[in-house]
Amino acid sequence: MLLEKARIYGVDGVGQSSPSLTRTDGAVGMTYSKGASEIHSDFDKCFPWSDMHEVVDEFGNVFIYIPKFYSKITKNANGTYKHQISGFRYEGFSTLFVDGKGNEIDYVLVGKYEASGDKTKAYSKSGATCLVNITLPQLRTACMAHGEGYQQYDFLIDAIIKELFLVEFATTNCQSIMRGWTDGNSAALQTGHTDNVKTPSGSWNTNHEEGDTACNTDGHHACKYRGIENPWGNVWKWCDGITFSAEKVYICLDPTKYKSEDTKPPYFYVGDRCSNNEGYCKKIEYFDKFPLLGYTTEIGASENSHYCDYYYNYGGTVLAVGGSWSSGSAAGLWSWSGNYSASNSASYFGGRLCYKPL
Repeated sequence: MLLEKARIYGVDGVGQSSPSLTRTDGAVGMTYSKGASEIHSDFDKCFPWSDMHEVVDEFGNVFIYIPKFYSKITKNANGTYKHQISGFRYEGFSTLFVDGKGNEIDYVLVGKYEASGDKTKAYSKSGATCLVNITLPQLRTACMAHGEGYQQYDFLIDAIIKELFLVEFATTNCQSIMRGWTDGNSAALQTGHTDNVKTPSGSWNTNHEEGDTACNTDGHHACKYRGIENPWGNVWKWCDGITFSAEKVYICLDPTKYKSEDTKPPYFYVGDRCSNNEGYCKKIEYFDKFPLLGYTTEIGASENSHYCDYYYNYGGTVLAVGGSWSSGSAAGLWSWSGNYSASNSASYFGGRLCYKPL
């Protein structure tokens, strides 16, 4: 296990016109196979993917355990990036697994399911109605109601999932792997539709019926990545720890201090976002202060180029990620909506319960 944790896996060319990336380091020669519903991956035996598993807390919430890993993002001369991850902290590597007080944490727990429950307390359980029509601050309170360490999905966790996905599938076009519940659907699905998918990643196939053959591609099936259901699509997920003031981007790393629309410490100005209202993400710049975190600085791509996902900025102050049941090709891991304020809610906005060992 120590030897496996010491391996480095990487991809190069992130941000280039073609979303297909070049595998580097220990990832060279590794691949995956995508069926109609299930996805088999060589990375099942590689750390940290090999150590991701379900955890159930005392309240019955189901999480995906993600062990700490270290990352390095290197900017190439042509403006693209090389991403590397490892279980060991090599020179130049740092980690997204932090508590906001300068301490590393050993893991994060990400809700397997989108949040259910009510404004009093949010849950991560199968077979439940998604909690929607809730503001970002209300969802924060509902997640924290379970006790210390509980929180809603945040910008650090979002970046963790991006790193894992990028290196495993060597693409910035996440919908080329799984389309998700995104195309012309009229409402959110209940949680748990991917429970019958036998591989860690894949899309819901109704009882694995033989005639249900296009689950990963047709836009009418829930998907999961490494057990995390609907990482994009179904409902937009509120994302904490980031706030906007016009074009300025502010980041907070301490989940106990998250506060919507705050621009004072422990929120820190890290850079500017793209000032255009909307378009496909063409360029992401990483912050000098937090080099594993970045944001869209240029649009003008397409659903099949660069990051392949859509960017919105109509002067909002908070962030929602992933897209919803009818976002189509605009949905995905790099679909970021900065349109709304902390007082907004809608039937297509929800979130995800998470936990960090603070």
